[in-house]
Amino acid sequence: MKQNAALRRLEVIDKELVLLSHILGVLTWDQEAVPPRGVEERALQMGLLDRNMHELVASDEMGELLSDLGASDGNEGGATSLDDRSRGIIRNYFRLWRRERKLDSGFVQEFSETTGKAHQVWVRARSENNFSHFEPVLTHIVDLVQQKAEAFGYNDDPYDALLDVFEPGTTTAEVEKLFGVMKGDLLDILKQIGEKEHIDDTFLYNSYAQDKQEFFAREVLDAMGFDWERGLTGLATHPYTISLGSDDIRITTRYTEPSVTSPLFSTIHEGGHALYEMGASNERTKGTCLASGASLAFHESQSRLWENMIGRSRGFWQHFFPKFKALFPTQLDHVTVQHFVAAINKVQPSSIRVNADEVTYGLHIILRFELERELLAGTLAVRDLPGAWNEKMETLLGIRVEDDRVGVLQDVHWAMGELGYFPTYALGNLYGAQIMDTLQQEVDVGTVLSSGDFSPIRLWLDSHILQYGSMYPPKELLQKVTGAPLDTRFFKQYLTNKYVESM
Repeated sequence: MKQNAALRRLEVIDKELVLLSHILGVLTWDQEAVPPRGVEERALQMGLLDRNMHELVASDEMGELLSDLGASDGNEGGATSLDDRSRGIIRNYFRLWRRERKLDSGFVQEFSETTGKAHQVWVRARSENNFSHFEPVLTHIVDLVQQKAEAFGYNDDPYDALLDVFEPGTTTAEVEKLFGVMKGDLLDILKQIGEKEHIDDTFLYNSYAQDKQEFFAREVLDAMGFDWERGLTGLATHPYTISLGSDDIRITTRYTEPSVTSPLFSTIHEGGHALYEMGASNERTKGTCLASGASLAFHESQSRLWENMIGRSRGFWQHFFPKFKALFPTQLDHVTVQHFVAAINKVQPSSIRVNADEVTYGLHIILRFELERELLAGTLAVRDLPGAWNEKMETLLGIRVEDDRVGVLQDVHWAMGELGYFPTYALGNLYGAQIMDTLQQEVDVGTVLSSGDFSPIRLWLDSHILQYGSMYPPKELLQKVTGAPLDTRFFKQYLTNKYVESM
């Protein structure tokens, strides 16, 4: 088949797969509200869709098209004469085809159905604070993930096969090296902060009306540039962002955490993801596989940049604190903006990852990374997971876990079968700090935030990152944006400047 005809056919298949993924997104969104007896059929629906999508990707036709377009190991993007958009689509499908053709359709369907049912089991186990409810299905999921890793294949470590799904081109050895340096940096900074005076943040745990919290969160999303004609917000047991269409991007939060700022920062975090999805779906990429992030770590770089580097900054609250205080005058009586900023940036080890401060957050990820590797290797049984979790929490963070709900059951990822995902959160911090360092060389971030007009930041991110979607591999895109490969020193310097030198 001639190159032009092969490319046209690939784009037809791509469009169909994207539409199917958006239909699957609708089912996933509805999963939060499905009646208990509806779980079974919902899982079957999702399994059937996943199977159909797998068969399209893993087909002989797909392999022939990619071959006609010049894609191969070492040249995943195909013919160099093609433009970046076409090479990006080819690269994404070559990677998928090479991986998915190693899985049987029946296995794909079983995996999808199992994880579809597991979500509600996890919700119940978490609600009842009882890991034993979740243990059988998690044991089955881990077994399936082990089978998947073996089918995908790997050179050095079975974890490589899973990590590459979420962070293309990054190996377990690279993550281990980065985390080794980051762990030492975090523990050193944590020790230095421990010597600082105590910060009173008790006012954050007073009673704050949810409707007013929601009103304020909407104002923040407005300032970030969230497009309400293309997105909406909802509630979930575990906050997430999902695309149900090219112009239908939805985010969720929860109002069950004790601190008033936890739902807000959750909203900002998911808003960062949504901005990426909105920016990645544009005239060049809309309706294609390119209309998403370069990788999950790149996606996390945007969500955590907005949540922490912007949302917890002094400039941000110089603009927003008067509005926040006007909504909650009683709770914030006698609280100054300086005191408020210090309180929301308080560094103190805690049990819950999504509520962790910027310094200890990475230690939560290292814990999960280490446990996942043991589960995959078979050196840790699922039944022993709570004990291993609690032991590592005490070793890394000095925390005695109260119960499984705030321990091993706090995250939804394992119910989804997404072992290999967690490292991308900490990698996202590293990406984000390096990107912010470059951004600050071109935009006066503090002045922009104080003004309340965040458009210069959003436009810079859009022009340098968001508009490309997944057109380029993550390492290549980071090099294009910052002029350097990933380096832990940017995150270390950011934390040192914020938490050690300025306090």
